[in-house]
Amino acid sequence: MSFFSDLRAERLIAEIRQIGDPLHPDSQKALQKLAKIGPGAIPKILDTLAVADRKETAVYTDILTQLIDNKSFPILAEGMAEGSPRTVQAIGQALAASRNYSANLLIELLGRAEMPKPTILEVIASQKGRFTVRDLLQHAYSQEANEKAALFKIVGELADESALPELISRIEGKDSTARIHIINILARFNRPEVSQAIQTQLRDPNKMIRQAALNALSKMDGPLNIGPICQLLRDPDLEVANRAIDVVVRANDPDTMKYLIEVLKDENEYARRAGVEVLNHLGTANDIKHLLQVIKDDDWWVRTRAADALGKIGGPRVVDAVIELIRDEDEDVRRAAIEILNQTKDERAINFLIEATKDKDWWVSERAVDALAEIGSKKAVPALMDLLKTDNARSLPTVVRALGKLGDTRVIEPLVQLLERPEKEIKVEAINALARLADDKRADAVRSYIQAAGSNANDPTIESAAVRAIEDIDLRYSSTAVAAAIKASRTGAEPARSPGRTMGAEPARTLLIDRGDVDQVIKKAEESAAASAKLDIGTLKPGDVVEGRYKFIEKIGKGAFGTVLLMEDTVVEERLILKFLNPNVAQDEEMMKRFVHELRYSRKITHRNVIRIYDFLYMRGNYAISMEYFPSHTLGSEIVNEKPLPLPRAIKYGIDICTGMTIAHQAGIVHRDLKPANILINNEGLLKIVDFGVAAAQKEGDTQLTKTGYVIGSPKYMAPEQILGKKVDERADIYSVGVILYEMVTGVPPYSRGDHMSVMYQHVQGKAKTAIEVNTQLPRPLSDLVTKAMSVDKAKRYQSMDELREALEKALA
Repeated sequence: MSFFSDLRAERLIAEIRQIGDPLHPDSQKALQKLAKIGPGAIPKILDTLAVADRKETAVYTDILTQLIDNKSFPILAEGMAEGSPRTVQAIGQALAASRNYSANLLIELLGRAEMPKPTILEVIASQKGRFTVRDLLQHAYSQEANEKAALFKIVGELADESALPELISRIEGKDSTARIHIINILARFNRPEVSQAIQTQLRDPNKMIRQAALNALSKMDGPLNIGPICQLLRDPDLEVANRAIDVVVRANDPDTMKYLIEVLKDENEYARRAGVEVLNHLGTANDIKHLLQVIKDDDWWVRTRAADALGKIGGPRVVDAVIELIRDEDEDVRRAAIEILNQTKDERAINFLIEATKDKDWWVSERAVDALAEIGSKKAVPALMDLLKTDNARSLPTVVRALGKLGDTRVIEPLVQLLERPEKEIKVEAINALARLADDKRADAVRSYIQAAGSNANDPTIESAAVRAIEDIDLRYSSTAVAAAIKASRTGAEPARSPGRTMGAEPARTLLIDRGDVDQVIKKAEESAAASAKLDIGTLKPGDVVEGRYKFIEKIGKGAFGTVLLMEDTVVEERLILKFLNPNVAQDEEMMKRFVHELRYSRKITHRNVIRIYDFLYMRGNYAISMEYFPSHTLGSEIVNEKPLPLPRAIKYGIDICTGMTIAHQAGIVHRDLKPANILINNEGLLKIVDFGVAAAQKEGDTQLTKTGYVIGSPKYMAPEQILGKKVDERADIYSVGVILYEMVTGVPPYSRGDHMSVMYQHVQGKAKTAIEVNTQLPRPLSDLVTKAMSVDKAKRYQSMDELREALEKALA
């Protein structure tokens, strides 16, 4: 029977192909005869499908649909296992269209390794109404991950409330992947029994299950057992903890605060942060007062951790609540509130803190003074000046120290009067504050007051404080100190700082210059020291000589950190660059200390791809860096009209930048401000990196918008961790090189739309188009290289400049 069926089917198919049109009336008659043969025609139809065109495939699929039943199903199954892709597709379409076979036969096919699982799953999805949730679940557990996910998706589409008992009964199974799928399905049903079942999963050791449970609960209404959810604020997995924050806030349970106490006392900083995040959404002044009252009974370390979390993270609700608590009757609550405000540095608290300086508790009043100093608003100065009149010698040092930090010169005269006080601590703080407050108009007068106080003290501590204060003033304002500093540099001697030194002696400063025969420089420096007027570099004309040595040629440029002048060193008869630091940089004491520290290391970088830094100089009231003169243009001037550079040139520049930066990183220097404007190139193609040590003066954790108003780094090229004020290492420079490479090979930077803050936010988000999307002519490996260098996660970037250089060299090959 099979032989004759095959023969007849073969002849009819040949007849149809000979006619050439399956829709021709004669072809239709042949197709009807083919269908009447029954299942015996299926093998020949399957063979024909492998070479059939679209019209032929459609008519043969229709015949297969008519011929499918439980007996013919195995033939079709074998065709799916062995047939061509076109044959498999036709069988799948026929199975999806027919209802003349047992649906369970489909699921059984999933257990056969040789079967095309995606096609079978598509058929099951189209036939889902023929299955029960239990049928699908029974087969889902034995499938591989992809097939399992597809079956659970179908279960989710099929499930209704009648399926809930079956799903809930399986939520405790051993298969964690299946449990996650079940939790996700159950999340659709806002029922108490579902919520209760999902909450049992919150303590599961698998973080993915905990996270799935929290995701489900966040979509549901109704009461929650808030305790276990609050425990997840302390979860070691940050994604779980962050999701727990959302669920706790959404629940807004009245019992939340009592569970937050343990979270705020947790040793883990991230747990404490999570607790404060919840407080910032739900907490009131009474809530925070309750927390402070509870934790005051714990040991000091627990109290410190909890208050530290509230202070560091702050937030509007916390700050508003703590401001109210400054006036609380409970002394311990007031003390805790003051400590928190000392860390938040929120200007909204100024008026309340000024009131708190009069608190009857000395701790509250003194810490309020400290908090005002940390905030840095001069609105506090009048109130603090009133406190100078107090007879409480214990609190005066705190007030004086705060006035020195606030930097208002109105307080100089009252502080001078304190130099007559007998208390050593008050006198020392007054000396330190006066040194900080001295400006160019008052430097000489303040210096004389401090000198007199030190000379008449007969106390080593006060005399030492006076010496340091005078040195600090002279470092900023004395022109005669230049000669002494150069002498000290030549001899290698450090300025004497013993308590018994003569108060009138001019302190010497060690500059960062090499030793050598500099007699001529000393002579000219001593001659110029007599002129006390501060040098105004804006008035220099070509040919003017500064400090008897540096002849002004022209002004090259000006930036946030300084003004760049081209000079000629008349001693060695060579041109060099002098970069005079802007006043807002030079007057920042902490930045200057870091600046000098970084320059000491930057001078060690000697490489053809790095501009050489020579000295750090002081010239009649101005600080300047002297460095190598390199006639050149910036890399930025080559990237114009949004046109990419030729690839060989772009890659070569990238290699040169990496080479120079490798040397810098080996010396312990992170640039922090790599950008096209800091990459110089001469007419021969030699590339040099400039401005080491400038942005590097930034302190770890500083925000990018500093108190002096300039930006550390360039927003278009800054690494995300630098923007966020996190710890910066060599990988921040790698990110910047990645951005520069992106701009070179596409013609445009990855992020440039909007203001500086908008651009910085885009870097943190990391959603730039890939380089190959912008320039479709790029080789894919080079585009992938740039993407890796620009990874938001620094652990996913190249981990060294050498590694990035090697990748670029392979791209160039």
